Amino acid sequence: MRYRSLSQLLASALSAALLSAGCQSAPALQNAMAFGPRPMLQAQNASAPDLAAAADLSPARTGFERFEVVSQTQGRVWPQMELLRTPGLPTTRMQQRGRQQDPDVLTCFGTELPPETDVCLHDAGPPAQLKSEIPVLLIHGANVNATTNWALPPYTSRKSGMMQHLRAQGYRVFAVTFANKHGDNFVWVNQIHNALQRVQQITGAAEVDTVAHSKGGFALRMYTSNVLGPGMSGPYRKPVRKALFIGTPHRGLDYSFRNSVIHWALIPTDDDPVKYAPVVWTRALIYGAWLDSADDSFLSPHFKGQAQMLARWDKTYPINPTNPDWYTTYNGGQGFVSQSPGIDKVMQAAGNIAERVRTSPVDPAIQVGLLAGNRATIPGLLNEASGPSDGIAFVKSAAAAEDLTAAGAPLLDQSILPLHHIALVSEPPGLNWVVQQLQK
Repeated sequence: MRYRSLSQLLASALSAALLSAGCQSAPALQNAMAFGPRPMLQAQNASAPDLAAAADLSPARTGFERFEVVSQTQGRVWPQMELLRTPGLPTTRMQQRGRQQDPDVLTCFGTELPPETDVCLHDAGPPAQLKSEIPVLLIHGANVNATTNWALPPYTSRKSGMMQHLRAQGYRVFAVTFANKHGDNFVWVNQIHNALQRVQQITGAAEVDTVAHSKGGFALRMYTSNVLGPGMSGPYRKPVRKALFIGTPHRGLDYSFRNSVIHWALIPTDDDPVKYAPVVWTRALIYGAWLDSADDSFLSPHFKGQAQMLARWDKTYPINPTNPDWYTTYNGGQGFVSQSPGIDKVMQAAGNIAERVRTSPVDPAIQVGLLAGNRATIPGLLNEASGPSDGIAFVKSAAAAEDLTAAGAPLLDQSILPLHHIALVSEPPGLNWVVQQLQK
Protein backbone atom coordinates (compact mmCIF):
# COMPACT_ATOMS: atom_id res chain seq x y z
CA MET A 1 0.00 0.00 0.00
CA ARG A 2 1.27 3.45 -0.84
CA TYR A 3 1.95 5.75 2.09
CA ARG A 4 -0.97 7.80 3.37
CA SER A 5 -0.15 7.88 7.08
CA LEU A 6 -1.95 9.89 9.75
CA SER A 7 -2.13 12.55 7.12
CA GLN A 8 -4.93 10.72 5.26
CA LEU A 9 -7.03 9.35 8.07
CA LEU A 10 -9.84 11.76 8.35
CA ALA A 11 -11.76 12.53 5.21
CA SER A 12 -14.84 10.95 6.81
CA ALA A 13 -14.30 12.11 10.39
CA LEU A 14 -17.26 14.45 10.65
CA SER A 15 -19.72 12.05 9.06
CA ALA A 16 -18.43 9.31 11.34
CA ALA A 17 -18.98 11.62 14.28
CA LEU A 18 -22.58 12.22 13.33
CA LEU A 19 -23.20 8.51 12.79
CA SER A 20 -21.56 7.63 16.09
CA ALA A 21 -23.72 10.08 17.98
CA GLY A 22 -26.84 9.31 15.97
CA CYS A 23 -28.56 7.52 18.81
CA GLN A 24 -28.44 10.61 21.03
CA SER A 25 -31.13 13.22 21.21
CA ALA A 26 -30.54 16.39 19.22
CA PRO A 27 -29.97 18.55 22.35
CA ALA A 28 -27.46 16.05 23.72
CA LEU A 29 -25.60 15.99 20.44
CA GLN A 30 -25.56 19.77 20.34
CA ASN A 31 -24.12 19.90 23.85
CA ALA A 32 -21.45 17.36 22.97
CA MET A 33 -20.43 19.19 19.81
CA ALA A 34 -20.76 22.82 20.81
CA PHE A 35 -20.35 23.24 24.54
CA GLY A 36 -17.87 22.32 27.23
CA PRO A 37 -18.77 19.62 29.76
CA ARG A 38 -21.05 20.33 32.67
CA PRO A 39 -19.28 20.69 36.05
CA MET A 40 -20.68 17.36 37.24
CA LEU A 41 -19.10 15.69 34.21
CA GLN A 42 -15.74 17.29 34.93
CA ALA A 43 -15.92 15.87 38.44
CA GLN A 44 -16.33 12.29 37.15
CA ASN A 45 -12.63 12.09 36.56
CA ALA A 46 -11.40 9.12 38.54
CA SER A 47 -10.85 6.41 35.95
CA ALA A 48 -8.85 8.32 33.34
CA PRO A 49 -6.14 9.67 35.68
CA ASP A 50 -5.83 6.19 37.24
CA LEU A 51 -5.12 4.78 33.79
CA ALA A 52 -2.48 7.45 33.23
CA ALA A 53 -0.83 6.70 36.57
CA ALA A 54 -0.67 3.00 35.71
CA ALA A 55 0.60 3.51 32.16
CA ASP A 56 4.19 2.48 31.44
CA LEU A 57 5.44 5.15 29.06
CA SER A 58 8.94 5.32 30.48
CA PRO A 59 11.65 5.32 27.79
CA ALA A 60 13.68 2.20 27.14
CA ARG A 61 17.28 1.80 28.21
CA THR A 62 19.46 2.82 25.30
CA GLY A 63 23.06 3.72 24.53
CA PHE A 64 23.95 0.38 22.92
CA GLU A 65 26.61 1.02 20.27
CA ARG A 66 27.34 -2.58 19.33
CA PHE A 67 25.21 -3.76 16.43
CA GLU A 68 25.13 -6.70 14.03
CA VAL A 69 24.58 -6.81 10.28
CA VAL A 70 22.07 -9.67 10.25
CA SER A 71 21.36 -9.84 6.52
CA GLN A 72 21.92 -8.13 3.19
CA THR A 73 19.14 -8.07 0.60
CA GLN A 74 18.11 -6.29 -2.59
CA GLY A 75 14.87 -4.44 -3.21
CA ARG A 76 12.89 -3.06 -6.10
CA VAL A 77 13.32 0.58 -5.04
CA TRP A 78 16.49 0.27 -2.98
CA PRO A 79 19.33 -1.63 -4.69
CA GLN A 80 20.92 -2.69 -1.41
CA MET A 81 19.46 -3.13 2.08
CA GLU A 82 20.90 -4.33 5.37
CA LEU A 83 19.15 -5.47 8.51
CA LEU A 84 20.95 -4.04 11.54
CA ARG A 85 20.25 -5.47 15.00
CA THR A 86 21.21 -3.80 18.27
CA PRO A 87 21.29 -6.22 21.24
CA GLY A 88 19.96 -4.62 24.41
CA LEU A 89 17.13 -2.68 22.80
CA PRO A 90 13.52 -3.80 23.43
CA THR A 91 12.20 -6.82 21.54
CA THR A 92 8.64 -5.49 21.58
CA ARG A 93 6.62 -5.34 18.37
CA MET A 94 3.83 -3.21 16.95
CA GLN A 95 0.17 -4.09 16.95
CA GLN A 96 -0.88 -6.29 14.04
CA ARG A 97 -2.73 -3.48 12.31
CA GLY A 98 0.48 -1.45 12.15
CA ARG A 99 2.39 -4.19 10.37
CA GLN A 100 4.96 -3.41 7.71
CA GLN A 101 3.60 -3.90 4.18
CA ASP A 102 6.00 -2.18 1.78
CA PRO A 103 7.66 -4.90 -0.37
CA ASP A 104 11.23 -3.66 0.11
CA VAL A 105 10.73 -3.19 3.84
CA LEU A 106 9.29 -6.70 4.17
CA THR A 107 12.25 -8.10 2.26
CA CYS A 108 14.68 -6.33 4.56
CA PHE A 109 13.02 -7.13 7.89
CA GLY A 110 11.85 -10.60 6.86
CA THR A 111 8.64 -10.15 8.85
CA GLU A 112 5.63 -7.86 9.07
CA LEU A 113 6.20 -7.22 12.78
CA PRO A 114 9.92 -6.83 13.43
CA PRO A 115 11.24 -6.31 16.97
CA GLU A 116 12.50 -2.88 18.00
CA THR A 117 16.03 -4.26 18.14
CA ASP A 118 16.04 -4.11 14.34
CA VAL A 119 16.33 -1.30 11.82
CA CYS A 120 16.58 -1.49 8.05
CA LEU A 121 19.35 0.49 6.38
CA HIS A 122 18.51 1.23 2.74
CA ASP A 123 21.28 2.09 0.27
CA ALA A 124 20.34 3.90 -2.95
CA GLY A 125 23.72 2.99 -4.43
CA PRO A 126 26.49 5.20 -5.83
CA PRO A 127 25.28 8.03 -8.08
CA ALA A 128 26.32 8.17 -11.73
CA GLN A 129 28.79 10.91 -10.81
CA LEU A 130 29.70 11.39 -7.17
CA LYS A 131 29.84 15.10 -6.38
CA SER A 132 30.11 14.99 -2.58
CA GLU A 133 32.25 12.88 -0.29
CA ILE A 134 29.70 13.35 2.50
CA PRO A 135 26.95 10.69 2.40
CA VAL A 136 23.38 11.58 3.37
CA LEU A 137 21.12 9.64 5.77
CA LEU A 138 17.35 10.17 5.41
CA ILE A 139 15.20 9.65 8.52
CA HIS A 140 11.46 9.10 8.08
CA GLY A 141 8.50 10.16 10.21
CA ALA A 142 5.64 8.29 11.89
CA ASN A 143 3.56 5.53 10.30
CA VAL A 144 5.70 5.45 7.17
CA ASN A 145 8.96 3.92 5.95
CA ALA A 146 11.98 4.85 3.86
CA THR A 147 10.23 4.05 0.58
CA THR A 148 7.03 5.96 1.18
CA ASN A 149 8.66 8.96 2.84
CA TRP A 150 11.60 9.39 0.49
CA ALA A 151 11.17 7.45 -2.78
CA LEU A 152 7.47 7.07 -3.69
CA PRO A 153 5.70 10.12 -2.27
CA PRO A 154 1.90 10.38 -2.06
CA TYR A 155 -0.38 13.27 -3.10
CA THR A 156 1.71 14.08 -6.16
CA SER A 157 2.00 13.08 -9.80
CA ARG A 158 5.74 12.74 -9.33
CA LYS A 159 7.12 9.21 -9.60
CA SER A 160 10.19 9.87 -7.48
CA GLY A 161 11.13 11.59 -4.25
CA MET A 162 13.96 12.98 -2.17
CA MET A 163 16.13 9.90 -2.60
CA GLN A 164 16.16 10.07 -6.39
CA HIS A 165 16.55 13.86 -6.36
CA LEU A 166 19.63 13.79 -4.15
CA ARG A 167 21.15 10.88 -6.02
CA ALA A 168 20.71 12.76 -9.31
CA GLN A 169 22.60 15.66 -7.72
CA GLY A 170 25.57 13.40 -7.04
CA TYR A 171 24.95 12.36 -3.41
CA ARG A 172 25.39 8.90 -1.91
CA VAL A 173 22.03 8.39 -0.21
CA PHE A 174 21.03 6.05 2.61
CA ALA A 175 17.81 5.83 4.62
CA VAL A 176 16.47 3.98 7.64
CA THR A 177 13.18 2.22 8.29
CA PHE A 178 12.35 1.78 11.96
CA ALA A 179 10.62 -1.37 13.21
CA ASN A 180 7.99 0.48 15.25
CA LYS A 181 6.17 3.19 13.27
CA HIS A 182 5.31 5.18 16.42
CA GLY A 183 8.12 3.87 18.58
CA ASP A 184 10.05 5.22 21.54
CA ASN A 185 12.14 8.12 20.26
CA PHE A 186 15.06 7.07 22.46
CA VAL A 187 15.13 3.75 20.58
CA TRP A 188 15.00 5.66 17.28
CA VAL A 189 17.94 7.77 18.49
CA ASN A 190 19.97 4.64 19.22
CA GLN A 191 19.12 3.22 15.80
CA ILE A 192 20.04 6.50 14.08
CA HIS A 193 23.43 6.43 15.80
CA ASN A 194 24.17 2.86 14.76
CA ALA A 195 22.94 3.47 11.20
CA LEU A 196 25.35 6.40 10.99
CA GLN A 197 28.18 4.15 12.15
CA ARG A 198 27.29 1.63 9.46
CA VAL A 199 27.16 4.33 6.76
CA GLN A 200 30.66 5.35 7.81
CA GLN A 201 31.84 1.74 7.56
CA ILE A 202 30.34 1.33 4.07
CA THR A 203 31.58 4.63 2.63
CA GLY A 204 34.70 5.37 4.65
CA ALA A 205 33.36 8.88 5.30
CA ALA A 206 34.38 10.71 8.45
CA GLU A 207 31.10 12.64 8.59
CA VAL A 208 27.50 12.16 7.47
CA ASP A 209 24.78 14.69 6.68
CA THR A 210 21.27 13.96 7.94
CA VAL A 211 17.82 14.93 6.65
CA ALA A 212 14.82 14.14 8.85
CA HIS A 213 11.07 14.63 8.55
CA SER A 214 8.41 15.07 11.24
CA LYS A 215 8.81 12.49 14.06
CA GLY A 216 12.13 11.42 12.56
CA GLY A 217 13.27 15.02 13.00
CA PHE A 218 12.20 14.94 16.64
CA ALA A 219 14.42 11.88 17.20
CA LEU A 220 17.29 13.52 15.30
CA ARG A 221 16.86 16.63 17.44
CA MET A 222 17.13 14.50 20.59
CA TYR A 223 20.29 12.91 19.18
CA THR A 224 21.98 16.14 18.14
CA SER A 225 20.90 17.93 21.35
CA ASN A 226 22.21 15.18 23.66
CA VAL A 227 18.85 14.35 25.25
CA LEU A 228 20.07 11.19 26.96
CA GLY A 229 18.03 8.09 27.65
CA PRO A 230 18.02 5.93 30.78
CA GLY A 231 21.30 4.19 31.46
CA MET A 232 23.42 6.59 29.42
CA SER A 233 26.35 8.17 31.26
CA GLY A 234 27.27 10.49 28.40
CA PRO A 235 26.27 11.46 24.88
CA TYR A 236 26.90 9.47 21.73
CA ARG A 237 29.96 10.48 19.70
CA LYS A 238 28.15 11.89 16.70
CA PRO A 239 29.58 11.86 13.15
CA VAL A 240 26.94 14.36 12.00
CA ARG A 241 28.11 17.38 9.99
CA LYS A 242 24.69 18.84 9.10
CA ALA A 243 21.22 18.17 10.51
CA LEU A 244 18.31 19.32 8.35
CA PHE A 245 14.89 19.28 10.02
CA ILE A 246 11.73 19.30 7.90
CA GLY A 247 8.26 19.72 9.43
CA THR A 248 9.70 18.80 12.82
CA PRO A 249 7.71 19.75 15.95
CA HIS A 250 10.69 21.08 17.93
CA ARG A 251 8.34 22.48 20.58
CA GLY A 252 5.96 19.55 20.47
CA LEU A 253 2.39 19.31 19.23
CA ASP A 254 -1.12 18.70 20.54
CA TYR A 255 -2.95 17.90 17.29
CA SER A 256 -4.87 14.83 18.53
CA PHE A 257 -5.91 16.47 21.80
CA ARG A 258 -7.21 19.70 20.25
CA ASN A 259 -8.96 18.05 17.27
CA SER A 260 -11.06 15.52 19.14
CA VAL A 261 -13.44 14.86 16.24
CA ILE A 262 -10.74 12.71 14.62
CA HIS A 263 -11.31 9.97 17.18
CA TRP A 264 -14.62 9.02 15.63
CA ALA A 265 -12.64 8.17 12.50
CA LEU A 266 -10.16 6.07 14.49
CA ILE A 267 -12.57 4.27 16.88
CA PRO A 268 -13.47 1.47 16.56
CA THR A 269 -10.17 0.28 15.18
CA ASP A 270 -9.98 -1.88 12.08
CA ASP A 271 -7.31 -3.52 9.98
CA ASP A 272 -6.61 -0.45 7.85
CA PRO A 273 -2.91 0.34 8.47
CA VAL A 274 -3.52 3.91 7.34
CA LYS A 275 -5.49 4.40 10.56
CA TYR A 276 -2.69 3.09 12.75
CA ALA A 277 -2.43 6.08 15.05
CA PRO A 278 -3.00 6.72 18.76
CA VAL A 279 -6.28 8.08 20.08
CA VAL A 280 -6.76 10.33 23.09
CA TRP A 281 -10.01 8.78 24.29
CA THR A 282 -9.62 5.71 26.50
CA ARG A 283 -13.36 5.03 26.28
CA ALA A 284 -15.79 6.26 23.66
CA LEU A 285 -19.51 6.12 22.96
CA ILE A 286 -19.77 4.53 19.51
CA TYR A 287 -23.16 3.67 17.97
CA GLY A 288 -24.77 3.77 21.39
CA ALA A 289 -22.25 1.53 23.15
CA TRP A 290 -19.22 2.41 25.26
CA LEU A 291 -16.03 0.92 23.82
CA ASP A 292 -12.70 0.54 25.61
CA SER A 293 -9.93 2.08 23.51
CA ALA A 294 -7.14 2.34 26.10
CA ASP A 295 -4.85 -0.09 24.26
CA ASP A 296 -5.06 2.12 21.18
CA SER A 297 -4.51 5.36 23.08
CA PHE A 298 -1.57 7.57 23.95
CA LEU A 299 -1.33 5.57 27.19
CA SER A 300 -0.46 2.40 25.26
CA PRO A 301 3.22 1.43 25.07
CA HIS A 302 2.71 0.92 21.31
CA PHE A 303 2.71 4.72 20.88
CA LYS A 304 5.43 5.91 23.26
CA GLY A 305 7.05 8.03 20.60
CA GLN A 306 3.88 10.02 20.05
CA ALA A 307 3.38 10.63 23.77
CA GLN A 308 6.96 11.91 24.00
CA MET A 309 6.24 14.65 21.44
CA LEU A 310 3.22 16.12 23.23
CA ALA A 311 3.19 19.74 24.39
CA ARG A 312 0.42 22.18 25.27
CA TRP A 313 -0.38 24.87 22.71
CA ASP A 314 -3.79 25.90 24.04
CA LYS A 315 -2.47 29.14 25.57
CA THR A 316 -1.15 30.18 22.15
CA TYR A 317 -4.00 28.81 20.03
CA PRO A 318 -7.31 28.27 21.89
CA ILE A 319 -9.21 25.01 21.38
CA ASN A 320 -12.18 25.11 19.02
CA PRO A 321 -15.23 24.43 21.25
CA THR A 322 -17.17 22.85 18.39
CA ASN A 323 -15.08 19.70 18.86
CA PRO A 324 -16.87 16.90 20.76
CA ASP A 325 -15.95 16.87 24.44
CA TRP A 326 -13.33 19.50 23.68
CA TYR A 327 -12.65 20.41 27.31
CA THR A 328 -12.37 16.93 28.82
CA THR A 329 -10.46 15.59 25.82
CA TYR A 330 -7.73 18.18 26.35
CA ASN A 331 -7.77 18.50 30.14
CA GLY A 332 -8.95 15.05 31.18
CA GLY A 333 -12.16 13.64 32.53
CA GLN A 334 -15.50 12.13 31.59
CA GLY A 335 -17.30 13.89 28.78
CA PHE A 336 -20.60 13.30 27.03
CA VAL A 337 -19.21 10.73 24.59
CA SER A 338 -15.69 10.02 25.78
CA GLN A 339 -13.20 9.65 28.57
CA SER A 340 -9.70 11.11 28.36
CA PRO A 341 -6.65 11.20 30.64
CA GLY A 342 -5.86 14.73 29.42
CA ILE A 343 -2.68 15.94 27.81
CA ASP A 344 -0.90 16.81 31.08
CA LYS A 345 -1.23 13.27 32.45
CA VAL A 346 0.13 11.72 29.27
CA MET A 347 3.04 14.17 29.08
CA GLN A 348 3.90 13.44 32.70
CA ALA A 349 3.73 9.67 32.19
CA ALA A 350 6.02 9.97 29.16
CA GLY A 351 8.57 12.12 31.01
CA ASN A 352 7.78 15.56 29.54
CA ILE A 353 10.24 14.86 26.74
CA ALA A 354 9.12 17.72 24.47
CA GLU A 355 10.05 20.21 27.18
CA ARG A 356 13.46 18.57 27.58
CA VAL A 357 13.97 18.86 23.84
CA ARG A 358 12.84 22.48 23.75
CA THR A 359 15.40 23.47 26.36
CA SER A 360 18.28 21.40 24.91
CA PRO A 361 20.15 23.21 22.11
CA VAL A 362 21.98 21.35 19.38
CA ASP A 363 25.66 20.48 19.79
CA PRO A 364 27.56 23.56 18.51
CA ALA A 365 29.70 21.35 16.26
CA ILE A 366 26.66 20.53 14.10
CA GLN A 367 25.22 22.85 11.44
CA VAL A 368 21.42 23.00 11.41
CA GLY A 369 18.71 23.93 8.93
CA LEU A 370 14.96 24.17 9.52
CA LEU A 371 12.18 23.96 6.94
CA ALA A 372 8.55 24.57 7.89
CA GLY A 373 5.36 24.75 5.85
CA ASN A 374 2.41 27.11 6.25
CA ARG A 375 -0.21 25.50 4.02
CA ALA A 376 -2.70 23.36 5.95
CA THR A 377 -3.91 21.60 2.82
CA ILE A 378 -3.03 17.91 3.19
CA PRO A 379 -5.58 15.96 1.11
CA GLY A 380 -8.04 13.89 3.10
CA LEU A 381 -6.99 15.28 6.48
CA LEU A 382 -8.69 17.38 9.11
CA ASN A 383 -5.84 19.88 8.85
CA GLU A 384 -4.64 21.83 11.87
CA ALA A 385 -6.41 25.18 11.54
CA SER A 386 -6.05 26.66 15.03
CA GLY A 387 -2.99 28.62 13.90
CA PRO A 388 -0.45 28.76 11.06
CA SER A 389 0.62 25.18 10.36
CA ASP A 390 1.56 22.68 7.68
CA GLY A 391 -1.58 20.72 8.52
CA ILE A 392 0.10 18.87 11.41
CA ALA A 393 2.83 20.95 13.07
CA PHE A 394 2.46 24.60 13.99
CA VAL A 395 4.91 26.90 12.22
CA LYS A 396 6.05 28.24 15.60
CA SER A 397 7.09 24.71 16.53
CA ALA A 398 8.69 23.65 13.24
CA ALA A 399 10.58 26.93 12.74
CA ALA A 400 11.92 27.41 16.28
CA ALA A 401 15.53 27.91 15.18
CA GLU A 402 16.44 29.89 18.29
CA ASP A 403 15.99 26.78 20.43
CA LEU A 404 18.46 24.80 18.33
CA THR A 405 21.15 27.47 18.05
CA ALA A 406 21.15 28.68 21.68
CA ALA A 407 24.51 26.98 22.40
CA GLY A 408 26.16 28.17 19.20
CA ALA A 409 25.19 25.62 16.54
CA PRO A 410 25.56 27.38 13.15
CA LEU A 411 22.26 28.07 11.39
CA LEU A 412 22.37 27.19 7.70
CA ASP A 413 18.85 28.43 7.02
CA GLN A 414 15.39 28.80 8.46
CA SER A 415 12.70 28.82 5.77
CA ILE A 416 8.92 28.69 5.67
CA LEU A 417 7.48 27.49 2.36
CA PRO A 418 3.86 27.52 1.12
CA LEU A 419 3.64 23.72 1.34
CA HIS A 420 1.84 21.20 3.52
CA HIS A 421 3.48 18.63 5.78
CA ILE A 422 3.91 15.94 3.12
CA ALA A 423 4.72 18.26 0.22
CA LEU A 424 7.72 19.61 2.15
CA VAL A 425 9.58 16.38 1.33
CA SER A 426 8.05 15.60 -2.07
CA GLU A 427 7.65 18.82 -4.09
CA PRO A 428 10.49 20.67 -5.89
CA PRO A 429 10.74 23.66 -3.51
CA GLY A 430 11.39 21.35 -0.56
CA LEU A 431 13.70 19.06 -2.53
CA ASN A 432 15.73 22.00 -3.80
CA TRP A 433 15.94 23.53 -0.31
CA VAL A 434 17.65 20.37 0.94
CA VAL A 435 20.18 20.42 -1.90
CA GLN A 436 20.93 24.09 -1.26
CA GLN A 437 21.71 23.41 2.40
CA LEU A 438 23.87 20.38 1.61
CA GLN A 439 25.87 22.43 -0.89
CA LYS A 440 26.71 25.18 1.60
